[in-house]
Amino acid sequence: MVRESANHSLTMPGHAVKEMIDASQKGNLTSFELLVHEHQSYAFSLAMRFVANEDEASDVVQDSFIRVWQHLSEYNPNRKFRTWLYMIVTNLCLDRLRVLKRRRTLFSSNERDGENENVSNGHDMEKIHSNEELASIVKRLAENLSTKQQLVFTLRDLQDLTMEEVAEITGMSMGTVKTNLHYARKEIRDILVRHYGVVRADV
Repeated sequence: MVRESANHSLTMPGHAVKEMIDASQKGNLTSFELLVHEHQSYAFSLAMRFVANEDEASDVVQDSFIRVWQHLSEYNPNRKFRTWLYMIVTNLCLDRLRVLKRRRTLFSSNERDGENENVSNGHDMEKIHSNEELASIVKRLAENLSTKQQLVFTLRDLQDLTMEEVAEITGMSMGTVKTNLHYARKEIRDILVRHYGVVRADV
């Protein structure tokens, strides 16, 4: 899977994407390759938010498009293709995180504790001087949230999806999405204030 910029944005109009999907559903591999090329960086960006490893994210994206090809006949044209793709990527990321979590239990807890300490105290009580540095810290802190909180925080605040899209992708009710997002933001904000000296965090 080719890795492209995480800042990639969709460039084709909706009707062009629909035409590629229609052709792909009829078995046109060239159209499907174009569909993949149009969306792969978007998918990779989301996968990286969850697994935080390029090789793992690349594998997830590749598996996601295999799933898309296998189930393209089931795609509902009344929903956004991006939302459907995000649902597939998200589910595969959660599966991959469960596997990685089981692997970590094979190692000593001391090693894991050291990682958590680095996340919270790496810039202990120091001011954050750039938006990029703050974004990097927030991303790492999000990895320590509960599964539901990480899910909604990543989709809503890191990927900038709408609340409606988050609810559709996760299968949660709007109330559950809002509740988990509230607690996720609060936990990250509190850590930023306590350990990084951030007075006001826009998360």
